[in-house]
Amino acid sequence: MMSEIIEAIIKFIVKFIFEIFLTYTGEIVLFVITFGKRKPRWDLYARESAGRFVIFTEISFWVGSAVWLIAILIIYWFFVRS
Repeated sequence: MMSEIIEAIIKFIVKFIFEIFLTYTGEIVLFVITFGKRKPRWDLYARESAGRFVIFTEISFWVGSAVWLIAILIIYWFFVRS
């Protein structure tokens, strides 16, 4: 019983940190791609309506996920080829 609770807490913390990391990466990438026209929203659109919050945060999350996936694949390809 106690181990299940601890496991659930650890999973929540890891997931929370992982999602924040990917979302912030997405915000940075969108800032760079738009040449600074789209400023990063570090509050993650908390002042927006619920629908806009979900859409914009998910866009940032998936952009960040794609960037890290591509980076990992490039690093893997580089080390396999050498």
